[in-house]
Amino acid sequence: MSEQERRAPDDGHGEPQPPVPQPTGAQQEDPAQQEEPAQQEGARLVQVTRRRAPRFRAFVLTGVVVAFLAAAVVAVLTPPAAGYSQQDLLGYLFVSFGLVGALLGGLVAVLADRTRARGGAGRRR
Repeated sequence: MSEQERRAPDDGHGEPQPPVPQPTGAQQEDPAQQEEPAQQEGARLVQVTRRRAPRFRAFVLTGVVVAFLAAAVVAVLTPPAAGYSQQDLLGYLFVSFGLVGALLGGLVAVLADRTRARGGAGRRR
């Protein structure tokens, strides 16, 4: 069998694949026995330390969503002023409440991160 015939099929990326080894008569053993040492050689334990930090984006987006809900409630309960529709009022309120909500969400995330970094508020050492 030539080397071209032993190659694995092309993966579509234009790079040739490495040759696939063909077992000979002496190498034809149980496949489970052949894979086990290969898995053990590649496995390696690495100890890592995870820092559990809050996701700031989630806190900021939550602040914006709460601000939108608050703006919608205020826009529905407030009669529109002369020359402005309720949609205009909702837009203006959402921009102003959204900015405040995003800032408050970010502030909560920073406070949660600092509290977590110090070891937690209610933890015993």
